[in-house]
Amino acid sequence: MSTSRSHGSIQARKITLSASETVILEKPRNGMHVEIEVIHGITRLGTHDESNKNDLTLAFASRSEPCKFNYPDELLIIVEAITETSYWLKYEKSTEEYINDSIMDWILELHIVRHESNIERRIIKLFQLLTTRLGRRTTDGYLLEHTLSHARIAEIIGSSRSTVSRSISSLRKTDKIYIDELKKQLILPAENISDHSDTFHPSI
Repeated sequence: MSTSRSHGSIQARKITLSASETVILEKPRNGMHVEIEVIHGITRLGTHDESNKNDLTLAFASRSEPCKFNYPDELLIIVEAITETSYWLKYEKSTEEYINDSIMDWILELHIVRHESNIERRIIKLFQLLTTRLGRRTTDGYLLEHTLSHARIAEIIGSSRSTVSRSISSLRKTDKIYIDELKKQLILPAENISDHSDTFHPSI
């Protein structure tokens, strides 16, 4: 479902997606950049590789983490709702030569995650990143109000689904992470995220 509005050099459309629903992000006209301003929920931005078989993660967006970027000429971007989501999709005429490109920022952060040699460290680093940028503080630690599938985590960190499943099971047994299966939420104890506290967003 979507509604549209325009104001000067900005074209905007409100879009509502159910959890797991995907839409193809239309390319803007020349000289315009894209902004996804989330009202509620979490979205994932992805694309397909050259074989068009593998769905690759580029970035995430939430109410505390808007996503502004120049649409890459060579890619077709897909927006996936991780949870039920509403957001404003904005196409705005670029008035500056350079904008802080959210996709490039996320790609760099995810590359750093994949650089860890140990799979459990990659998973912890990924949860640190997602929690600091998309989560919120609680008395029990840092809460991520959504979980990703093990297959999606494997894609992001460059591993296999079975290896991720075993590693997450090990992390849970050693109390390094807590997962509420019913609520599909994850809690990362504060001691596992202290080195990222300077970038933490207090709420979604």
